[in-house]
Amino acid sequence: MKTGLVILLFLALLVLFTIPVSHADSRSLVIVEFNYQVDRGAQDYFQQVMSYAVSNNDPVIIVMNTPGGYLTNGFAIVNYTIAAEKSITVTTYVPPGNMAASAGSYIALSSNYVYMGNSSFIGPSEPYIIGGTALEQQHVTNASLAFMESLAEDHGWNQSAVYQMVEHNVAYTAQNASRIGLITGVSDSLSGVIQKLGYEGLPQVQFTENTVEQLESFLSNSTVADFLILIGAVAILLDIYHGSIALSVAGIVAIALGFWGVTLISFQPIAILFMILGIALIFLEIKLGHGLAVVGGVILVIVGGLIMMIGVGYSSPTNPVLNGSNYAFIALEATVVPIGAVYLIALRKKVMAAPAKIGPQLIIGKRGRAVTEISPQKKGVVNVSSEEWTAISSETINEGDEVEVLDYKDGVVTVRKIS
Repeated sequence: MKTGLVILLFLALLVLFTIPVSHADSRSLVIVEFNYQVDRGAQDYFQQVMSYAVSNNDPVIIVMNTPGGYLTNGFAIVNYTIAAEKSITVTTYVPPGNMAASAGSYIALSSNYVYMGNSSFIGPSEPYIIGGTALEQQHVTNASLAFMESLAEDHGWNQSAVYQMVEHNVAYTAQNASRIGLITGVSDSLSGVIQKLGYEGLPQVQFTENTVEQLESFLSNSTVADFLILIGAVAILLDIYHGSIALSVAGIVAIALGFWGVTLISFQPIAILFMILGIALIFLEIKLGHGLAVVGGVILVIVGGLIMMIGVGYSSPTNPVLNGSNYAFIALEATVVPIGAVYLIALRKKVMAAPAKIGPQLIIGKRGRAVTEISPQKKGVVNVSSEEWTAISSETINEGDEVEVLDYKDGVVTVRKIS
């Protein structure tokens, strides 16, 4: 009996001791493709990846090529990385010709190891506040500098170098960064980095942004959000006069996406008020009809979009709001919306000038059959659209003949015989 208990206990201990070994052997290497701007979509992407890696005890390599982006989202990604490093190892690799610019430099230097390829660079890292005062700019710069210096202190990077990156907007090539101790080393291939880290043989798990995260990245731009809200409101207004449903559905979707984008940005609440008032003015055009309401509404929505930019922090002195794609959206607002307003005014005038077609007048032009005989001297009855009508005619029409309605007046239809 005792022997059986000893054997059972031994087997139980053997199972317990083999569990960690088995888990360690099943580890994978998480490869994070980060060829995106730093924004809300990137933040959610990193949160998902780091949660997966920590739950599976898998090391992470971030393959980076980013121009930077929003400051708040970049700092959030840094915090995800620091939290993950309590359990796993995080490495950033900037391949040859790529960059870890602006917010990307903060994320890179929050990693345990940083490798760069030749012809790549890291920095500059000076923050930029749109519409901010000199005092606000200095406040954000000092906070960003302290944050970067703490990353350098915790990870052993050159603190003088990070000071230059944040305070004087300096960028470093891979060779310079390696020589001054800003990064771990130089490697021209991901496989070389994997070998240096001792991760050969680990199965790789590749991560890229999913569709929702890419949509968040697209929408988390004040110009895009503003454009969608504006176009959506005008589309619904046009559809009211067209009498269809397609434009209304598209307009509602556009407005919903636009306001979703607004929630992804750190904005001033007054911007929402301007946009809502602008939409209200656009719909007021239904009653007024002279075009001024549309013009005023468009101006308010655009101003709301501009207000959204004020106070938004970026990790680059180059304003990412004024890039090529955003200029394109601004150009569309300046051309498409006024054209739509002119078209709307013309359409409204045409609709208002058209004769009303309601009630019995709807049967004009319809065909039916004579229920009784009709002659120039005698009224009769015709059946048109499943209803019977008193009818007159300038010709003789026999019972059962096919007829066409020519006119309607005072409850009597005028018909002609169809041969």
